[in-house]
Amino acid sequence: MLVTGTGQPHPAAEEKFALAPADPETTVALLVLTVPLGVLSLVGVAVGVSDPAELPGFFVVLCGIVLMTVLLMAVFFAFTPAAYILDAQGIRITRRLVRPVFVPYALVKNVATQRFAGPPFAIVRLGSYPPWGLFGYFGRFKVERLGWIRVYATSWKNEMVVLETDREPYFLSPAEPQRFCDALRTRLCGTAA
Repeated sequence: MLVTGTGQPHPAAEEKFALAPADPETTVALLVLTVPLGVLSLVGVAVGVSDPAELPGFFVVLCGIVLMTVLLMAVFFAFTPAAYILDAQGIRITRRLVRPVFVPYALVKNVATQRFAGPPFAIVRLGSYPPWGLFGYFGRFKVERLGWIRVYATSWKNEMVVLETDREPYFLSPAEPQRFCDALRTRLCGTAA
């Protein structure tokens, strides 16, 4: 990272910000998906002991369920945000296995921090589902009183950074929201000048 004579990061240098720790609901979501698979496996063993002829059919069904669950988890993992990067042109929201989301500084009209009780109840979800966020929250949501929002976050427990843009607000959850806001405001002032 380049540093100016005042000890502040140079606005052209890239700054990377970690995400807030995931909400405990993520663990619950993983358990909701994996515990039934364990129970089904035990049922299969019981079926195999009582009637060995039924065992191959059961294993086909169990393998199908496991495959669907693994694919679902892989998709959620791929789209989950991994970091926020401020560079010379804008905010890059990196994701685990797919290309990043880019928000140019020119689109950002305001930056604020806000605390929420939890994920807002979404009427329409075009992102992570179920509502408790598997690995995190991502995608486009239509929410009462807020309209369409974009969420790239791992937690609703701490303060969130809300980027107001020409299109729709972005909700982010950096580990250090105030430091992220300060760095972003510095860059926004630099682009306006």
